[in-house]
Amino acid sequence: MLAADVVLLAAVTGAGFRIAVLHGRVRALQAQVIRDPLTGAFNRRHLHTALAAAVERRRRVGERAALLYLDIDRFKAVNDVLGHATGDRVLRDLVALVSQRLRKVDALFRVGGEEFALLLSGAGLSQAVAVAETLRALVDDAGILPQRQLSISIGVVELGPGQTVTEWMAAADAALYRAKRTGRNRVAARFSATPAPEQTGTRLSFPVRTS
Repeated sequence: MLAADVVLLAAVTGAGFRIAVLHGRVRALQAQVIRDPLTGAFNRRHLHTALAAAVERRRRVGERAALLYLDIDRFKAVNDVLGHATGDRVLRDLVALVSQRLRKVDALFRVGGEEFALLLSGAGLSQAVAVAETLRALVDDAGILPQRQLSISIGVVELGPGQTVTEWMAAADAALYRAKRTGRNRVAARFSATPAPEQTGTRLSFPVRTS
């Protein structure tokens, strides 16, 4: 190999390395924009983007989707009694636990504080309720906090035809509020973001397991 070829090869190799490093930095920056720095879950900003994409898929091809709102019960007491460092660990452990049970097409988001959203692509209400109940029982049995029982409440809603992101999120939040109001450590669900007249007022609520 001629000296000129060696120089050219070195230049090309060096350029390739620099491009790879640059791409790595870009990916890291992109992750920072859409990820919650504490838990590694997606953040609220990315939630809006993902829900808008799901609404569009529903409009174009009729793909079903369900939204779950998860909230840690009595989390303020965890911070007040055990400290914020323990509270932060609980949030990280919860995300790790839930993430183990998700499909690649599902996405978990931290909405704020101790509240999370879970987007289940291609899922109808019955599937979403089954997932929610599995996650609720999983957290209930996990022993995340040795000092006290930790539980979550979950609101579930399937995206209905013609529904907006705002309506969908509001419905999930309302379902979560109902789960909290009716006793915590339970799942509350509704059929769509704004039910058809014959469905108005229809709700499903799943009580705490006694086993």
